[in-house]
Amino acid sequence: MSDPVSWLLVRRGWQIFATDGTLVGRAGAVRGEPVKDIFNGIVVRTGSGPPRYVPSELATEIVTGQMTLELSLAEFEAIPPEPKRPQAPSVSLSEFLRRFGLR
Repeated sequence: MSDPVSWLLVRRGWQIFATDGTLVGRAGAVRGEPVKDIFNGIVVRTGSGPPRYVPSELATEIVTGQMTLELSLAEFEAIPPEPKRPQAPSVSLSEFLRRFGLR
């Protein structure tokens, strides 16, 4: 068994498990304030469904490469999907330069 590690070490792709050891997904975005060492939660990406946000209070163990949640698989699947964030509009380099009078 590995020693526990800080949430600051969690990286995209780490395995996320339910309380019974079932793999529920992989780490997506880790939410928090690293400077203040405040862990808010994690977005879990699943292979078959939409990503879900899990608050930090439900993370029971973090070891290198994986995190275990205080949720059963059914409880995890009952979490509403993470809302999609709007993407910034794409602008070509020439349009960007034109807008700012650089061309």
